[in-house]
Amino acid sequence: MPEPEDNEAAPPYSSNHEYLAEELQRLELRLKLRMLEAPQLDSGLSQMDEEIHYLLDVQSTDEDDTNLLTAKINQLEQRIASRLRASHGQEVRLILPQVASTLNLSSLEVNIVIACLAAELDRKYERIYAFLQNDMTDKRPSVEFVLGLFTGSEEERVAARLLFDAHAPLMKFLLERKGEFADSRTPLIARPLKLEDWAVNLLLGYEVLDERLTKAASLDTLVIPQRTGFPEELEQNLLRFVKHYSSGEERRAGSLLYCSGPDEAGKLSGIRGVCSKLGLTVLVADMDKLLLPEVDFSEMLRLLGRHALLEHAALCFTGFDSMVTEDDRYRVKIRLLVEMLDTYAPLTFILGEAEWGISLTGFQLNFMQIEFPFPDAAVRKQAWTNFGQDYRLSPKIELADFSGSFRFTSGQIRAALNGGENIAVWNGSSGAEVSAKDLYEACYFQSSRKIQALATKIRAMYTWDMLVLPGEQLSQLREICHQVKYRSLVYGEWGFAGRLSLGRGLNILFSGPPGSGKTMAAEVIATELNLEIYKIDVSQIVSKYIGETEKNLSRIFDEAETSNAILFFDEADALFGKRSEVKDAHDRYANVEISYLLQKMEEYTGIVILATNLNQNLDDAFARRLHFKLEFPFPEKNQRAQIWRGMFPVGAPLDPDMDYDFMAEKFILAGGNIKNIAFNAAFYAAHEGCAIGMKQIMLAAKREYLKLGKTFLQSDYAPYHKLIEVK
Repeated sequence: MPEPEDNEAAPPYSSNHEYLAEELQRLELRLKLRMLEAPQLDSGLSQMDEEIHYLLDVQSTDEDDTNLLTAKINQLEQRIASRLRASHGQEVRLILPQVASTLNLSSLEVNIVIACLAAELDRKYERIYAFLQNDMTDKRPSVEFVLGLFTGSEEERVAARLLFDAHAPLMKFLLERKGEFADSRTPLIARPLKLEDWAVNLLLGYEVLDERLTKAASLDTLVIPQRTGFPEELEQNLLRFVKHYSSGEERRAGSLLYCSGPDEAGKLSGIRGVCSKLGLTVLVADMDKLLLPEVDFSEMLRLLGRHALLEHAALCFTGFDSMVTEDDRYRVKIRLLVEMLDTYAPLTFILGEAEWGISLTGFQLNFMQIEFPFPDAAVRKQAWTNFGQDYRLSPKIELADFSGSFRFTSGQIRAALNGGENIAVWNGSSGAEVSAKDLYEACYFQSSRKIQALATKIRAMYTWDMLVLPGEQLSQLREICHQVKYRSLVYGEWGFAGRLSLGRGLNILFSGPPGSGKTMAAEVIATELNLEIYKIDVSQIVSKYIGETEKNLSRIFDEAETSNAILFFDEADALFGKRSEVKDAHDRYANVEISYLLQKMEEYTGIVILATNLNQNLDDAFARRLHFKLEFPFPEKNQRAQIWRGMFPVGAPLDPDMDYDFMAEKFILAGGNIKNIAFNAAFYAAHEGCAIGMKQIMLAAKREYLKLGKTFLQSDYAPYHKLIEVK
């Protein structure tokens, strides 16, 4: 053997592979020494003696010189130690020394890890271990074998039993704890040792996800610096906070950052960008999946903590709102989670919608809560513009309209654009060009549909040309549409949002007699703005049980906030009536419900339309919060004529002698009643197989008058009274 190099001048390791090769070389020297010192083997194994001599490169000249072999081992150990010192501070990452430092492993424990790793890399070690353990079925090193291989005295071997306790680093993080090793009927010294598959990949320098974690987590290993999408100030604060507590004298505990707000996709994307600038991979765990009954929550926490600790990866938990319930049922699991983060995780992000009030008493975590509110109109417009560059959008699309109409997060904007392209392809659009109709449909698809449990979606079909109202009312309706279309400009670019903490939505009152066009006007607004409209079923909202009405109202407004819908409360005086003097408990809670409703209306950023037949019954507090108040008058003669003329579709067969002036003068009815007459007349004509004429109109009018409880006298409707029999 050539003279060894001067240990002080030993070069640093150039790779993790080179380091492991020398450790395996040291292991082989120890195994060779063990073979030379081994007692006589069973006769059944003696025939393998030659094979094992070959595998370990044992020469006949070595058999009587164990001292020389011991010297070689000592020399190699000194060389490895010297090269490790030389490698300190170099760019090359030596995994096992890092793991040993993190877990505070002794040299004995490192040797045990190498002995187990060898069997994972080359199957020859299975035969060597079996031979040296005098049993060809024992292909993995046992506790007794590794202690005999790496310890010197019986006292040392007895003390080393604690290394295999369930809570010791080797067993907790690296070695398998199942199968034969977990069999309590087998003495500890006889139990075989095996590295977990994940630990093998770790030691070889491969960062992969433990198979058991794939049920609820994913690994993002991209560490090339990328944009976060966060405002510059927020990004700098994040980076400064994390760096401050992860380096130098301040490195005493991990950092926990709770990120509240609705845009989970945007937060997650930004966090990945921050971690890439810190050179960290991100392990993302879905809390909804971790809480599934079939998932072992404690075991998953152990695996997550192990990965974060040994790979120095950032943890990120999504869907955390599932953990925070009114009945506090997950209190213990939250405690276990925080304990794990405090013990193992250098950096953790938790994502939830609501704020999280946590007490960190007893923990050393450096905690910050960061609010990520809904992006304002200017930010949404920028997101639509940036993301829209990746799609072929029709030149007719005005992205500003979408940013103003839909209160979307960045993730929803991206999903809406992708959905619009899907719809365009499905409809056979040339070159997959996305039209405004395609994009609006995709936006509606992004909106929540839970609101339908307490409201009825109205399929808005009416347009301006169908609406018959005096000029003043029409002008106010157009003003309403203008306020919605331009609120992103006024609130965002012009900065008026800074003057309003609440009340950025539109609260509108439509009052007037039944059938005067209130619902139709609401639909016209929805059609003009390309928004969905939901008619609220008041009977489903109001509950006799204390607190239930407020819960229902909260659900409606919360879901409408995400679905960007118009809320239409018909016959609103049933719910929005005047607060009364408190005479009993019922009055008190009724007033609480009205006050709560006022609060939700102020917080809502969309459109709320209240329709009532009795304007005087509305509480004064509602009147103060109204942005528009429209009175729908009973239609006059000329307006009734317009309604009659616009009531019949182009395809309907009409008698040329239809007398619109007569109908407008004689039938003093609101638009809703006129619509009923026109529809019933059409069915009469269909049955008779003729065009819709005055005869059918008179028959339908007679039925409508009887339904309303009004008198229908033949003499009042000359000359058309002869067309029908009046009984």
